[in-house]
Formats: sequence, structure tokens, C-alpha cells
Amino acid sequence: MPGNMAPNPKLTRRSFAALCGAATGVAFATPVTGGAESFRALSAKLTGFDESALDPQFATQLRQALLVGGHAAGLEELAESTAAAETATSLALETQIISAWYSGVIPLTPPVVGKLYGALVWSAADFATPPGMCAGGGGWSGAPAGKGR
Repeated sequence: MPGNMAPNPKLTRRSFAALCGAATGVAFATPVTGGAESFRALSAKLTGFDESALDPQFATQLRQALLVGGHAAGLEELAESTAAAETATSLALETQIISAWYSGVIPLTPPVVGKLYGALVWSAADFATPPGMCAGGGGWSGAPAGKGR
């Protein structure tokens, strides 16, 4: 643990900052093919969204969390693979990456919401909107499709 931080199962702002600092060191010390940009390309392949639709900041946070979680070899394998996941481990990592992009939740312990309003679920499910947001002006004012008033 950095400095005088005692082990604490709860994630605080201070421990999250320390974790991010530690993740930066792991990210530079780990020989993962490419960097955040290649991770965005991998994420685009896995999610089915164009790379330009994927937030670079969230990609960096997600990649660092995966590196800290010990997935450097798995990321390397997925980045070099041109086919679908071949092992249960790489399939689980693919699922974790896809889930994070669609939910906006970074897989730390405990999980951290990294991007609620920019999560891909809102683009994939065009009938839904993030909490507290309307589907445009008067989104609920009209009759349902196929129904008269």
C-alpha cells in the first residue's frame, strides 16, 4: 500500500487515486501490445461500435483497471487474436470488457461507475434513456406507436 494507508476494503477517493497511480506504473511496466488506442480498437471490435464512439478517457480507465486486475497477458492475447475467444479465460475477459463498455462500470473491487450517461447501453437500446434524462422535448407526451388517443 502506498504511504501510510492501512488496508481498507472500501474504495475511497484517496485509495482510488493511489490505485490509479499504481495502475500507471503497471501500465508502463507491462508489455501490452499498443496502448490506449489499440485497446479502443479492440473494444470497438468486441462491442460492435465504431472506435470514434468509444470515450478515450473511459478506455484508459478500463484498460488500467484490467491491467491492475492481472489481465495483461489476456489483453495481449485478445489484441493479437483475429478470431473469437479461444479459451474460457479469454472469453471471460471479452465479456468483462463488453460489459464494462455497455454498463459504464469499471471492474474494480468494489465496482466503480466510470461513465453512466455515456455507457453504450443508451445507444444500443434507443428506446431507453439514462436516469433523469428525457428522450427529447415531449418524449412522453405522444400516444404509444400503433395506438390512437
